[in-house]
Amino acid sequence: MSSNPEKSFGFELLFNISGVQITKKEDVLILFVHWYFIKNKFKCLGIGDSKIIEPTETGSELLPNGWNQSLNYSLRYVKEGKLYILIGVKSETDLMINLLRIEDHSVSNAQFSIDNVKQLQGPLEIMIPNYEGLLNILKQDLIKPLNSQTQCEVSTQTSQSGTERSGRDDDPLRVESQHRPAGSNIPGLRRNDPSRIGKDDLDPFGVSGGGMLFDPFANRGLRLPHPGLGIPGRLPQGSVPSGSRFDPFGPPDIENPNPRARLPDADHLFPPGFDDMFM
Repeated sequence: MSSNPEKSFGFELLFNISGVQITKKEDVLILFVHWYFIKNKFKCLGIGDSKIIEPTETGSELLPNGWNQSLNYSLRYVKEGKLYILIGVKSETDLMINLLRIEDHSVSNAQFSIDNVKQLQGPLEIMIPNYEGLLNILKQDLIKPLNSQTQCEVSTQTSQSGTERSGRDDDPLRVESQHRPAGSNIPGLRRNDPSRIGKDDLDPFGVSGGGMLFDPFANRGLRLPHPGLGIPGRLPQGSVPSGSRFDPFGPPDIENPNPRARLPDADHLFPPGFDDMFM
């Protein structure tokens, strides 16, 4: 695989300083990850998992002494004042890298096969021939997820601030922001306009009525003669307040609105052949 000096810039210098401590393949991968972090403006604060940055800690581009002496790897980094903890755990064939941002407990992870490392010494393209593929994994799986969450938070805060600055006039739920068609103030037009069904429910101070139920009698100039229309018999007097909307739960008796002239209900008669069933 041909070398790309721009992508591997700085690794040789870092390896010459810390490479003498390398004893196994996973050490090469951790050194590779550390080099990539330094390229992305991280600084190493040392080993461990302390979640507090001491005033004396300024960070370094070098790996601390003893960084590969434990069974697992634990390194602390800082970037733009935010603390990160990198944990490396080795399985039989892979090295799992977890990156935790302490501020909001965001976590990202990447997994590398230990067989990616071919040699413990030499140039980067000799030790890790497919290092460019590993760089892409570090970027997409380890760094980018945390950066995306930060950008999402900034975008959310910006959107909320924009909503506050826009004022109440842009609220689509406010009645004043609804654009009424020309001629909507003509008496009777608003009530019979199907496009305004339910619009008056948004205006608690409206005086023209309205609602989600469109009055089927409005188009032909008919109104319910009394609130009991549509059920057998009348409702008790005063059970429906005057002027309130009433949803009939039966077909209106248009032909015979006079309850005294109604025919008897069929249920009042005896069934055929059972005249003596109660005798």
